[in-house]
Amino acid sequence: MYRFVQFLLSVVLGLFVGFSVAFIPTPDPTGLLPIVVGLILTLALTAVFYIGIDKAASSRT
Repeated sequence: MYRFVQFLLSVVLGLFVGFSVAFIPTPDPTGLLPIVVGLILTLALTAVFYIGIDKAASSRT
């Protein structure tokens, strides 16, 4: 169950940060480029957050 919660938290953080950052370099709200950049950043940041949460949780115990 812990891994599932960790994964959901990573995805939510990745979506929020990824799409927020994607609109800074590509501010066209009607175009496809911000969506593609947001998805790429979301995938990358989800992996980073997942690993980061795992390392932070394991260092506490």
